[in-house]
Amino acid sequence: MLESTSKAKSGQANVTPQRGNVFDKPSAIFAAVILGFAGTGVAMGMPLLVGSMAKSLGFSEQQLGWLASSDMGGLFVGSMLAAFLVVKINRRFLAAAGLCLVILANYSSTQNPDLLPLMLSRLSAGIGAGICYSTSTASLAGSHNTARTFSILLFVLVLMNAFIFYIFPIIEGKWGVNGLFMFYLLEAVPILLILPWIPKHCMEESDEGPVKDGADVFPVQLRVPKVLPRLCLVAVLSFYLLVGAYWAFIERAGAAVNISPELISGTLTWGQVFSISGTFVTVWLARRFGQLKPLLLALLIMVVTMLVLAGKVDKATFVFSVFSFSFFWIFIDVFQLGTLSNIDHSGRYAAMVPAFQGIGQAVAPTLAGTLLSYQLGYSSVMLMCSLASAVALFIYLHVYRELLRVAPDIANKG
Repeated sequence: MLESTSKAKSGQANVTPQRGNVFDKPSAIFAAVILGFAGTGVAMGMPLLVGSMAKSLGFSEQQLGWLASSDMGGLFVGSMLAAFLVVKINRRFLAAAGLCLVILANYSSTQNPDLLPLMLSRLSAGIGAGICYSTSTASLAGSHNTARTFSILLFVLVLMNAFIFYIFPIIEGKWGVNGLFMFYLLEAVPILLILPWIPKHCMEESDEGPVKDGADVFPVQLRVPKVLPRLCLVAVLSFYLLVGAYWAFIERAGAAVNISPELISGTLTWGQVFSISGTFVTVWLARRFGQLKPLLLALLIMVVTMLVLAGKVDKATFVFSVFSFSFFWIFIDVFQLGTLSNIDHSGRYAAMVPAFQGIGQAVAPTLAGTLLSYQLGYSSVMLMCSLASAVALFIYLHVYRELLRVAPDIANKG
């Protein structure tokens, strides 16, 4: 009896008078999700932005690749900068700095259409977007239910990006590429007003109940070799070589075989709408099969999709590839973040995901543009995409096999 009482007291001692998690407040989640849109809008709208720069400014395919890489390279720089600063300074100031950079850089993009100044403007816009995106994910990662918060983020981003594909052709038809730059500028302005809802620092409290001391200690994760989460980040980079190349040039690939602009825009829009279903399917699959096995299957399907498009680009393969890509892109993103979170609950590696996505998206358009400059055609770009997905597939297969050996509960965790 005395021993039981002693254990009970010991258990109570592990509950500190800390208060609840402010990151779970609806206002904090809402602000972080909207901030995330400011950070990903350019990346998701890249196909139409590249097409608009080609029409309005007359750049070559290689130059378009440089411009797309400037945006994506900036996203990487901004994400790395934010990952370093997000635990050191007030996150509201960090987000405000990113938004102001997005506003100023997009205004600058409307003022000088020459290649070098425009590349510098797009680099700056990308840096601002990267800061916004990483600050958003850092805030959402502070929640006690990250599966819910990241599902909300992806769901909202898909809806907003479908809206982008609907509205961009209208804007571009009236005001050209400068209208698109102004769209990105104007979307950032009102987000400044909701920054006070974002928690200032990485450890804040509210008056919502006790938090167990040591809740973030996960002994199982200590058995996982440190190389595995690092390999996962390499796989993220490889997969985003596919994303960056495909997403930057799929509109041009369709236009090259005389697919109508209306069909291209409509397919891209409805592909985004269709991808919403991926956010729901992933939850069901994770509960039933864990996260790594569906991830491997999704990457394999991506390999096949790119090979089909490499064989022939026509209306049927274009529509098939857009819908397959849109669905499995969301699908793979959820499972990549989930896998890293299962391996490392500290969130240190998951916070680096935007940076590695940025590297892939920065390098890919330049690689694709270089292939096109050698007159190798869009099939060469799709073969590169297929190879990138295959590399990610084999990395995750190795990670899965290693986890089965050292920590099978993590390997099959949902």
